[in-house]
Amino acid sequence: MAAESRTERGNTPQTANKKAAAPVKKKEKDPHKVGPFYFGGAIDMPMLVITIVLLVLGITAMFSASHALSYRDNEGDSFQYATKQVTFAVAGLVAMFFISFMDYRILMHEWHPKIFGKVRNVSFAHILLVASLLLTAAVIPFGVSNIEGGPVRWLPVPGIGTFQPSDVLKLGLIIYLAYYITTNYRKMRHFTVGFVKPGILFVVIVVLLMKQPHLSCVMIMAAILGCMLIVGGVNMRHLLIVGVVGVGLIAAVVMLSDFTYFKERFITDPLADPGDTTYQTYQAILAIGSGGLWGKGFDNSTQKYYYLPEAQNDFVYAVWCEEFGFIGGVLVILLFLIFVFRGFYIGRKSDDRFGLMLATGITVQVGVQALFNIGVNVCALPNTGISMPFFSYGGTALFMLLCEVGLLLSISRRANLN
Repeated sequence: MAAESRTERGNTPQTANKKAAAPVKKKEKDPHKVGPFYFGGAIDMPMLVITIVLLVLGITAMFSASHALSYRDNEGDSFQYATKQVTFAVAGLVAMFFISFMDYRILMHEWHPKIFGKVRNVSFAHILLVASLLLTAAVIPFGVSNIEGGPVRWLPVPGIGTFQPSDVLKLGLIIYLAYYITTNYRKMRHFTVGFVKPGILFVVIVVLLMKQPHLSCVMIMAAILGCMLIVGGVNMRHLLIVGVVGVGLIAAVVMLSDFTYFKERFITDPLADPGDTTYQTYQAILAIGSGGLWGKGFDNSTQKYYYLPEAQNDFVYAVWCEEFGFIGGVLVILLFLIFVFRGFYIGRKSDDRFGLMLATGITVQVGVQALFNIGVNVCALPNTGISMPFFSYGGTALFMLLCEVGLLLSISRRANLN
């Protein structure tokens, strides 16, 4: 009777064997994916537009702030700084559009080689991190300075000039942390996985950067690490304890050490020593204050004529405010806020956790760097040599920044955006 019931229900041993032997349906191939490229979806137009607007305004502001200094430093060529910046901008735009068509998930592709007698996971994220660490380490024995007596942060490239490896390291750190958090997401609340392993990596980075010295880059990377760990789901109590202890140790090292470089950077009063240590910040405040509400007009800045040193680098924003006033300064802040909100939106709507973490790291870098630079220009933060994204002179920084935007656009192709 029981056998008949099973037969009626179609659950005979023969039927069960046929079901077990049935071939597994193969996963359908994505028609939009060709090798490492993905041609489906559409890039996020608001992010593309805000990037182009920031880029155009940045190059315009940098040209205005730099042509007097370029005339002095480059044998009467007022356009050399602007020409180089435009060249890197064009190269960066080409790279940005190329990367936007790449499948960003290729960065998580793994191999399993046998290293030191043990099979290990190696991904593109590992390779990029190690390569950027080695380039940063190479600055210590082979690095050069862009100004006489200044910090050594650049590597010479024969026939091209110099580039700053720390800009490459920022992206290498973001990609690796995105990979690490994605592959260890369920363990991120454990102290060892959530803090010890990323902490060891950060200590290595701090040692390499402090040898240059490059305090501003350490601050930016600390912000990137902290924000990505929070989004990655770490234990907030552990984060608070580690943060307090870490800040205390750094403050103790700075105060007890003989490195006057670090101590001088934490002076925020522009009137403390306007003839020497606070000269730059004092001149920046004069530039911003003289701009008033509407500014003096494009190219009518006074401070850029050798009063404000290196105006084309860290203090482009001060010259911009002098020429376009309070209204122009607020406009730039609003543009960066739009960039940050859109970047976080792309991450939140991302197709996977890796895209979320990648978009978070890139957006935090741009937002924090812009915030710190503006804070330095208005004397709200210590002058630690932080450049302004899209605005400050620097080919490596601009090129890498546009590559990062390309990754954001690649993520947006797979994201469920409105």
